[in-house]
Amino acid sequence: MTLDRNALQPYFGYFFSSFWDGAASDINNPAHTGAYFSSLIATSEISAVNRVFDLTAIGNDPGNQPGQRFVKATSANFRIDSDTLVGVADSRIGMTGVQGFYAPDWPPSGGGVVNGDFSITYDASRQSAGQTGWYLANNIYFSMAVYDLSNLNLSFTDADNWQLRGDLLMSPENGGMLRGATLNDVGDFCLGVGSHAGCDQVSAVPVPAAIWLFGSGLAGLIGVTGRKQSTPKFN
Repeated sequence: MTLDRNALQPYFGYFFSSFWDGAASDINNPAHTGAYFSSLIATSEISAVNRVFDLTAIGNDPGNQPGQRFVKATSANFRIDSDTLVGVADSRIGMTGVQGFYAPDWPPSGGGVVNGDFSITYDASRQSAGQTGWYLANNIYFSMAVYDLSNLNLSFTDADNWQLRGDLLMSPENGGMLRGATLNDVGDFCLGVGSHAGCDQVSAVPVPAAIWLFGSGLAGLIGVTGRKQSTPKFN
């Protein structure tokens, strides 16, 4: 994942300061609670480019998770209609990985926020003011939409070879929590499958059969597929 640091700055100086990938935030370790990661949020900015998140397996949500963690499984019926770009209600792609942000100007003396264990899902009621129904949700402490997906553009060859691009908007929920603007553009995304894997980016290593690309301009990759293959990634 990559976000536009200039677009985040108006939210009390909000910036990316900490990151734990799927291994470093493993939900099989009972110490990896939301409170644990909140206590480790740094106060200095780090690069937000190409941060990798693992995708969850298809099936039921993992059980016995650490406190404040609500990782979601990937739904077997997740799909996007190639004509209407409509999704399936209550289906999702799940992820693991945690990131921290710091807002130095948050009153009275700065403050930190964690989010992550994301899920990508569709809600037909989120279709106004540029929203398409698709959104990225946080699942640490509580589930909340953090970014809405907008200005979608689909390149389609067949069911196994396609690419979806668009913009990331600050969700009303996240913007409200941060006491700032909502539905403003804070980055771009791309989901590519099959021959479009990599979203037309040159890679020195093999990429999974499907990828998400988030960020401002060219950003990071996410892998997802129902086929047996190496563990897919989001970055």
